[in-house]
This record gives sequence, structure tokens and C-alpha cells, in this order.
Amino acid sequence: MKRILITGVTGFVGSNLVKYFSQLKDYSVIGHSRDVKKAKEQFHSYQLEIIPDYSSSILNELKIDYVIHLAGIAHDLSNQYKPEDYYRVNFEGTKLVYDEFLQSNASKFIFVSSIKAAVDRSQELATEEVIPNPVTDYGRSKLKAEFYIQSKGDVAGKSFYILRPAMIHGPGNKGNLNLLYRFVKTGLPFPFGAFDNRRSFLSIDNFIFIVQQLLQKEVVSGIYHLADDGFLSTKELYKVIATSLGKQPRILNVPENWIRNLASLLKKKHLVNKLTEDMTVSNKKIIDELGVRLPVALRDGIIKTIQSFDN
Repeated sequence: MKRILITGVTGFVGSNLVKYFSQLKDYSVIGHSRDVKKAKEQFHSYQLEIIPDYSSSILNELKIDYVIHLAGIAHDLSNQYKPEDYYRVNFEGTKLVYDEFLQSNASKFIFVSSIKAAVDRSQELATEEVIPNPVTDYGRSKLKAEFYIQSKGDVAGKSFYILRPAMIHGPGNKGNLNLLYRFVKTGLPFPFGAFDNRRSFLSIDNFIFIVQQLLQKEVVSGIYHLADDGFLSTKELYKVIATSLGKQPRILNVPENWIRNLASLLKKKHLVNKLTEDMTVSNKKIIDELGVRLPVALRDGIIKTIQSFDN
């Protein structure tokens, strides 16, 4: 039985990883959270062991084989955090865990970074060869952590995987898909028909599948971009949501400049940009390396997420 330490277990991705791997007989899961009480309440039925912090030899004491590092501050639109908070948690926190990993007997380290560490938006397909140019403190702090891991080089008996996922979604996630879902439920016509963007997504099921494959197989260390196969425009996404709700899609082709001018007046420019920008992410490297196909199709994953909102 392999023992996995997962940091940041109370978040959306962390909680899904805990629930999945805890049900497999080949794995034993240890969780890390600074809020031990919350984590124990969240996973009471799994009897998950939770550690609140790290010591210089915690991985060996717990006999950890693999580390999945998720703990960090996510991209914050409410301006709750200061720039230094991102670097303290996303960089310094990662540095601390990775240093401990290098000194331990654990063999694999998975760092969940973000596509935002490479690009903030991308009309061109974002591959691992792209020159990173993050524009937010969130992205920059993630990139700094990536650089630190890579700076340690190859270490005998150890592998590292820096994952840059596109937007992860799934049941229980309350992100941008939920906002669009609530808009569709109002029955109002979709005003962004004139925009023709392309976006990548990543279902939580495909994310977990990739993580499990990385733990099971001998894969070359490095950076890997993660995304479902294919892309959807926001207009196509609206249609998928409307159809899954049994509603007839109603789309207005309001000129782009009208939309952007109105958004500026209403101070909603950032929201419009999020809805209409391009973000295309290549998954070719990880798929070729694993030699598998992703189990969940793009539209099927979206529909599963949307249907969960009613529950």
C-alpha cells in the first residue's frame, strides 16, 4: 500500500482527490490542512488523518511515498489578499514542502500549479514550450515555485511533476460555470453572440485520472499542461448549459464594442473579459507521455458539472 500526503485537502480539488484515493485499496491517504477541525469535519466518514504543519522529518515519520501539493492561495477576484500573501503561501509554502520531500524517502512529488503561471490568456495553443508571462501575483507566485522545483534538478530515486491545469470543474465547484448556469436559468437571452472565442476546460474526473496515472507509471519529470480534449466558445458553453436544462438557447449578436463600452460604464470590464477571452491549452505532451486517452469527453464533463448545480 502506497501512502500519499495531500496538502490543501479542504479545497475543491483536494477534497475530490481525498475521496477518490481513500476508496482505493492500494493507497492510504494523509491530509494536510491548517484548519484541522474543518478538515476532520469535512472528512469524518473517511477517518482521514490530518496534519496541521510540517516538521523537518514529517514525511519519513509518516512513511509517505508520494506528495500531492495543492495548498495555496487561489486567484482572488475580491482583492482579499495582498501581493505578499501569494508569495508567502504559493512560493514559500511550496519551497518548504519540496525541501522536505527531497530529504525524505518519498519518490514522487506532484505540484499543482496553474496555466496562469504561463499565460493569462492565449489565442495560440499554449504548450509547455511557451515562454511564461504571468500578469498576476497569483500566476507569478506559482511560476516562482515552479522555478524553485526545477532549480533542484534531477535527484536519484525521485520524480517531480509540475501540472498546469486549465480551469478545473466538477460537481461541488462554484466557479465561473456556476455563474453562467445561474444566468441561463433566468431565461434571459445570451448577449455575447458576436464573440467567437475558444476556451479549454478540465473535468475533475480527468484531472484525477491523470494524477493516478502519474503515480502508477514511470513518467519523465517536468512541466505538463492539462486540459480536456477540444475547446468550447462561451457561446457554445451557453448552448450546452441551456440544452442540459431543457431550455431553448436564445442568443443576441450585440456588437462587441457596444458590450465592451457598456461593461466599462458598469465597471464590469473584467467580467466581460473573463467570459469572452481565449484560453486554449494543449494536452498533447501529457497524453503522449502517459499513452492513454482521457476517460471523460469535454461536453460530457461540462454536463455532469451543470447537472450537479441543481443538487
